[in-house]
Amino acid sequence: MQPSGDQLAALDALNDAALKARAAIKASCPTAVPLTPVARLEAAQGRLEAVIEAVQIVQEPLQGFYDALNEDQKHRFETMGSSGAPAKAPPGGNIAALCGQPSDDATNVPIERIAEVVQPNGEAQQNALEALRQASRDAARELQASCPKAVPQTPVARLDAVKTRLKAMVEAMKIIRPRLEAFYASLNDEQKAKFNIMGPAQSASAGGAQQNE
Repeated sequence: MQPSGDQLAALDALNDAALKARAAIKASCPTAVPLTPVARLEAAQGRLEAVIEAVQIVQEPLQGFYDALNEDQKHRFETMGSSGAPAKAPPGGNIAALCGQPSDDATNVPIERIAEVVQPNGEAQQNALEALRQASRDAARELQASCPKAVPQTPVARLDAVKTRLKAMVEAMKIIRPRLEAFYASLNDEQKAKFNIMGPAQSASAGGAQQNE
């Protein structure tokens, strides 16, 4: 942007806000790894809420810096790629990545993988799993509705779209959490232990290597 004059002051304010935002996100990191799926979902929700707070910290200074630019600078800012060089088209940035996530990734609740590992049995567990599956579908619809139909053109608008998506992810977790708690409570100790250490699906060779560790 090659800022000058009042633009430099606005850039300094944006930099200060970015440092505060980074500190807010860092403070949200748990001091210990959560042991249960419910605790991990709670930690993920707390992390997202901290990111939303960070976005809110940066929004006003970003708007101030953008408003201080002339039209040529604004155009360069809008088309700036991740490397810092101008791009031919406005990049999707974080909003494209966030909207590309499946609902399972966004909520950390892979339903079919849970069923495979835990192997629920009995009517109570099956019903609890089905309720969790339905909650996951409901959350997916909420997440889909939060994605913009087109990538916003300005950095300020893109940041606002990211905040909207993050808030939708938090709401999705709130939909899933009580169902996850109920399903977890329905499990016996052996099933809970399997659920607690459940990892992503792996190939046979990778799984064998992990078991030998």
